[in-house]
Amino acid sequence: MKTKKPSQKSPINKLTRLGRSVCLFALILAAPSFAHEEKTALTDIFYNERSGNLEIAHRFSVHDAELALKKATDSNADLARSSRAQAEFAKYVAKRFGLFFKDGKKHRLTLVGQELEGGYLWVYQETKIPNPLGASFLIENSILQDEVQGQVNTVNVRYRSEVSTFEFKADSEKQRYEGIVDIEGEKADFRRR
Repeated sequence: MKTKKPSQKSPINKLTRLGRSVCLFALILAAPSFAHEEKTALTDIFYNERSGNLEIAHRFSVHDAELALKKATDSNADLARSSRAQAEFAKYVAKRFGLFFKDGKKHRLTLVGQELEGGYLWVYQETKIPNPLGASFLIENSILQDEVQGQVNTVNVRYRSEVSTFEFKADSEKQRYEGIVDIEGEKADFRRR
């Protein structure tokens, strides 16, 4: 017994084509919503014993960075095409991120530069490693939090094979990285507060 194939004009085929068209149309309409704020930023702090520097790398989605720069400067910044806008955002980052050592004063960080990579803007800073190596310090990170509601900034401090992670939200206070050596130079446990 032969089975009959549905013809191209059957109600089922029309419904399937209509369903595909509706799904495609819905995807097209939803596409702009995929380019929304990530509301997260990542900062890595590395001890580089060879160079004698503490190296800091901040990563932001270009969309979030652009939105923040536009709000902060009332400009039409285009981070994907303008190296000037990228440098302006790097200055914005430098004002909202800080490390505080033994004396409690904000430590001077040198802005090294910035670069675009795969939809992200990276901003780099560095400073001489405080003495003694591995000492504790306070971290402050309010980047994007004035401009992006619900922004969460994650900071990883890497020392040799150890990583300590901190999360900063809009009302976060400075947080202490305890290091592996306390300020007096005695050994301490690697931990975070």
